[in-house]
Amino acid sequence: MLKQSLGIIETNSLSSAVEIAHLMVDKFGVTLSNVRQLLNGYTTVFIKGELGAVQDAIDFGAGHCTEKNSLVAKSVIAMPHEDLFNFIEGEKDE
Repeated sequence: MLKQSLGIIETNSLSSAVEIAHLMVDKFGVTLSNVRQLLNGYTTVFIKGELGAVQDAIDFGAGHCTEKNSLVAKSVIAMPHEDLFNFIEGEKDE
């Protein structure tokens, strides 16, 4: 089994985050890990999947957000530790 990659996009509006999350999951077959809203509408979208799909999805999402002047930051982590996924998805140790 291939190790999952993590993609992160931060936007300055919730509506842009929801829109790109939907587009990335629909077009690239990645999995939505979480969406976290911060203060003043800043929202972070976390996706996971195979590295190529995640990279393509993040590049597409960042381009889409740039057109709407809502991109704050983007990042792809190729092989994150499994505990990072647990933290992002909100799982707790038992």
